[in-house]
Amino acid sequence: MKLDFDIKKIWPYLAILVGFVVISYAYSSELLKGKIVNQSDNSSWRGMSREIIKYNEEHPDDRTLWTNSMFSGMPATSISVIYKGDATQPLYQALFWGQRPASYMIVSLIGGFLLFLAFGTNVWLAALGAVAITFCSYNMQIIQVGHNTKMEAIAFMPWVMAAVVYAYRKNALWGALFFAFAMSFQIKANHPQITYYLAFIVLGYAIAELCGAIKGKAIKKFLKPSILLLIAGLLGIATNTNKLLPTYEYAKYTMRGGTELTKDEHVQTGSGLKIDYATAWSYGINETPNLMIPNFNGGSSAGALGKNSETYKVLNGKYQGADRIIKQMPLYWGPQPFTAGPMYLGAICIFLAVLGLLLIRGRYKWWIMGVSLLALFLAWGSHLMWFSELFFRYAPMYNKFRTVSMALVVLQITVPVLGVLTVKELLFPEAVHGNNSATERKKTLRSLYIALGATAGVALLLAIIPSLAGSFSSSSDGSLPGDIAQALIKDRKGLLRADALRSMVFIALAAGILWFGYLGKLKKNLCVALLGLLIFIDLWAVDKRYLHDGHFVRKQEFQSQFAPRPVDNLILQDKDPYYRVLDLSVNTFNDAYISYHHKTIGGYSPAKLQRYQDLIDYYIAPEMAQLSKDINTVLPQAETMEDIQNALGKYPVLGMLNTKYIVISAEAPPVQYSQRLGNCWLVKDVRWAETPDGEIETIAQIDPARSVVLSKQDPAASVLSGDTYCTEGTIALVSYAPNRLKYTCQSPQKALAVFSEMYYPDGWVATVDGTPVEIMRANYALRALELPEGAHEVEFYFHPKSFDTGENISKASSWLIYILLLTLAILEFFLRKRKHYLPR
Repeated sequence: MKLDFDIKKIWPYLAILVGFVVISYAYSSELLKGKIVNQSDNSSWRGMSREIIKYNEEHPDDRTLWTNSMFSGMPATSISVIYKGDATQPLYQALFWGQRPASYMIVSLIGGFLLFLAFGTNVWLAALGAVAITFCSYNMQIIQVGHNTKMEAIAFMPWVMAAVVYAYRKNALWGALFFAFAMSFQIKANHPQITYYLAFIVLGYAIAELCGAIKGKAIKKFLKPSILLLIAGLLGIATNTNKLLPTYEYAKYTMRGGTELTKDEHVQTGSGLKIDYATAWSYGINETPNLMIPNFNGGSSAGALGKNSETYKVLNGKYQGADRIIKQMPLYWGPQPFTAGPMYLGAICIFLAVLGLLLIRGRYKWWIMGVSLLALFLAWGSHLMWFSELFFRYAPMYNKFRTVSMALVVLQITVPVLGVLTVKELLFPEAVHGNNSATERKKTLRSLYIALGATAGVALLLAIIPSLAGSFSSSSDGSLPGDIAQALIKDRKGLLRADALRSMVFIALAAGILWFGYLGKLKKNLCVALLGLLIFIDLWAVDKRYLHDGHFVRKQEFQSQFAPRPVDNLILQDKDPYYRVLDLSVNTFNDAYISYHHKTIGGYSPAKLQRYQDLIDYYIAPEMAQLSKDINTVLPQAETMEDIQNALGKYPVLGMLNTKYIVISAEAPPVQYSQRLGNCWLVKDVRWAETPDGEIETIAQIDPARSVVLSKQDPAASVLSGDTYCTEGTIALVSYAPNRLKYTCQSPQKALAVFSEMYYPDGWVATVDGTPVEIMRANYALRALELPEGAHEVEFYFHPKSFDTGENISKASSWLIYILLLTLAILEFFLRKRKHYLPR
């Protein structure tokens, strides 16, 4: 059989692919020097995952699914897990071949390219659209701070949409199979919130195709790809059951699952996050123009100003370190608590999208407009609270997510798609309706004027009268000296004026190119190349404000941030395998660096156990405040560490959490807390609680060293043989691993042991001399066991059944996808050989 291979048809695709690799590595050229991005969130992740990774490296046959490095213990599910069973995982990893973040850009560029090809554009216009999707400024901001899973999920958004569009417009079978793989990869990125927003785009497109089918009386034609996509999507999702099932199981017990308490006005009762917490990062309605003008609201919360700025003139000569201070100025003056930068989509992309709303006919325009407005309304969050509340109450799973401004990722797809379809409409009219009459040209010119007025005209107006944007003052300005605050306002106006003029110029140039191309005075592909170059220059320049060469560091320099402090070295001399550290020298519940070296009371995780958060709110935070007060009171006259330690009061909850060391300074020795209760202890009597409120409130009424609070709602506690127990025995930890704890105990009579371990109902198994026993929830968040008289060995080990179940489903579904791919390829091969083709 002679292969039909025409290099002339292939070379544009190869050239574009090579171009994607070149521009991705050119943007992050520091990678070629052996550097990596200095990502704050990646640093935090390394701190929280250190115990897990180290244990897994040392015990390759016994992965741990639990860590005690943060929040007194929590599942590893949301941190770092070696997932097994998914046969598509190697393919996913292969797609990110190379160095990150360049590989993120390449994956996104390829996905965008495939998406526009599915819409029927030529290769050069598809490449233009891919650049517009990928180089949105938000992508560079999240790469810089280290939101890697989010970036991976965003990179696969155009892949998913490409598969959907291809299935409806080209070939249902191959499109559906592509969709199975794309959905598998998108879910694998493990960022459910991005997937949730992607579902809006997919569902909106399906509705648009349904409307087209109804209008064209082609329902059967619509149903075939729809059914195949549904089946393929479920299959793709199923490959990730090894992740999804444990995550779903864990989410019920986290802050996203809601608290069981009913008497605390500061927490959300029932399922989901509290709405004011979830909408804390809401995009301001008034800052929305920064989609087109990047510095409309000042850019990032901490940005650099030049030496010709008004602020530098005030700083220089009056304040020390002016050259250093001017590099980290609070430029942002919008309503969000802080931000890494604007969601800048590109001035040209916004112009093309506005023009498309005026020119494009048919269902795709309404699909894009509908999901774009929905994303905007959701991103506005607290500024459009009635709409947010509507979704919080009725939209499935929506109340599990926070940072609602993230919904704007939808526009990263819809705006470039509308823009590219607009260029296609104008430059390649024969591909749409073939009408280039005088009437059509007049309508196009009128639409062009309107779009220019709505974009370039507004930009020019803001450049001339920047005060139209607002006051330029931020709530944080009150902490600055008055002269600096006033200078900052002037500089913020200057930033807006400069970027407004910049956007106006880019839009005007693009409009001119487009018009000359439409009239036939420029070759079409030349117009596409010039537009692509302008878009690339525009986005590249803004992106470099948020991810530039200065954000790259040597690997050794990145690793040096985890070097132990003097206080860490002192604590690490303690060879006790298991105790906890409370660090008061950092933001205790928003810092995971210390978890790199120690098992801590604090840490950082947006998915911590809800019962632990309740403990923080009710007891740990107040005890920390009292502890700090006690230390500060004695610190001025203390001559030794013993003086400080002797001044400590009693902090019952910190004691039952086995808090051995208290860090007050990175340079000073740690304070030891002598009243901690240790890893485990025996209690004398039981205090019963009817409800979760009763559980947590009763803790304040007991001495945890002698008594324990148990819940009458806990089935494991209902079989206790009594309310009073022997405390004359002993119990001690003899072996530690994050997922396996062994104790020895001895008691002349039945005993009730409390363990300084977080209670988690799905996965922990306890045995006494090898016989499984029920674990009780004690003191609202800990564990307890009733032990028989005599000498015994007690063991806890953690292995949720959800992992085994999920891995089996992932294995079956992922291999099924490969089988379907092989089958379809074989059928295609033999049918083509006989000059037949698979049906669409």
